[in-house]
Amino acid sequence: MSVQMLEIPEDGATSLETDLEQLKRTVAVASLSTFCLGYNTGIVAGAQEGIMEDLHLQNLAVAELVSAALLGATVGALCGQSANTLGRRRALLTTAALFVVSPLLSALSPNYAVLLFGRTLTGIPIGVSSVLTNLYITEVSPAVCRGRLGGWAPFIGTSGILVSYLVSAGLQPFSHEAWRWQVGLAAVPAAAQLLLSANLPETPRWLLSQSRKEEAKDSLRQLFRKVGRECIEDEVYKLEADLCRSNVPSVRIWGLCSGEHRAATLVGVGINVLQQVSGINVFIYFAQQILDDAGFGSYAMISAAIVSCIQLLATAALIRYIDKMGRRPLAAIGIVGMLVGLMLIVLGSLLRGFGVSVGVTAWFALSSMLIYRAAFSLSLGPLPYVMTSEFFAQEARAAGVGFCWAMNWLSNFGVSLSFKVLVKALPGPFGQALIFGMYMFFCIIALVFVYMLLPETNGVSLEAERSRNRTASEDSSTGFARN
Repeated sequence: MSVQMLEIPEDGATSLETDLEQLKRTVAVASLSTFCLGYNTGIVAGAQEGIMEDLHLQNLAVAELVSAALLGATVGALCGQSANTLGRRRALLTTAALFVVSPLLSALSPNYAVLLFGRTLTGIPIGVSSVLTNLYITEVSPAVCRGRLGGWAPFIGTSGILVSYLVSAGLQPFSHEAWRWQVGLAAVPAAAQLLLSANLPETPRWLLSQSRKEEAKDSLRQLFRKVGRECIEDEVYKLEADLCRSNVPSVRIWGLCSGEHRAATLVGVGINVLQQVSGINVFIYFAQQILDDAGFGSYAMISAAIVSCIQLLATAALIRYIDKMGRRPLAAIGIVGMLVGLMLIVLGSLLRGFGVSVGVTAWFALSSMLIYRAAFSLSLGPLPYVMTSEFFAQEARAAGVGFCWAMNWLSNFGVSLSFKVLVKALPGPFGQALIFGMYMFFCIIALVFVYMLLPETNGVSLEAERSRNRTASEDSSTGFARN
């Protein structure tokens, strides 16, 4: 579908950065995909008790439901390359359609087998959206505000998690079949994205890569409605020059290990895997269980919602400062905060093991979750969303981001499935302390990784990032200069 033809005024704003009103609408509508992602992943925390009661399942079966969606997400992330053929816009809308169908299938499932299939199917758009949303935002945003606008996706994704907790808390007093409403309501934001699709033009970069220059100009005009003709022509010239320098066929996954893309792939996979092995989704998927075990009982779901509110505020702070402070400083500060949060839950578990009152140690668990998730939202939470698509050249962006996020979801699958196994193998408070101590170890590795390998991409154009990738791959076997 081509973008709407718009008349270009002779005079207008002198740069794209001074006309962001429509671009912000576009980014908001595109980010509804991550709202669906957040809601569909977070809803399991509140729905699992009703699912177990209604379908007569054991704990391990619930872990399988979580893991099935994550395996589907891994497949979906690898399918992100379809955006090279379909275009970014069509791929986004196809993902939205899947986000409508798959939760409804899960909500209407008559038995565990159909529910398991529905959750696996839900995982596919989850994986695609993790790749596609920020790829889209990266390609439509000017470098000077790319980090800030890229932060909208994780912010709205965190909003999806929060809404899933609030829905679960609101439906908690009702019958055990309320889980069907909890799961089925995920179709609403996806339907809204389809209805608002007029705000989603194809990205100018993709259109130019398909030799559709006039449509690229119309796309820019739709995104930046107040800029003058000369500004549009200058931007098209810059994009064409970049594409001419990279006039090579699209790279497939097996081409990511070649010289020019090796550094980007190494750092992209590293930051995505470390995001997961730090234990974040244990705090999301099993938030109610952790707080319930800590002593919050029937208040566990409300407490989890409060934690998500704090995480949302932290993500808002990141959006405000990411283009001012840079990616690397925020990453380092956030990971230190995550370590503090994990230390608190380890300490609380040890104190509970030594017989200290649950009334005291429960607050260690809540404080830990508040600090950990707030710090995560300043660092390993949004930065893979913002940075992964910044690492790769145009011809490798879809494949590179897809592969990195496939590794992200595969790591998520391993951590989430292993948590239930570890809890069973290491029961009691001392076992819990050991489990969360393991996540502390991975956070220390993440801190070293940020210091040694993570590049600063703040304010760097995608063209300049490409040049740095090439230089880094030629000069070093490990990758980027940190700047």
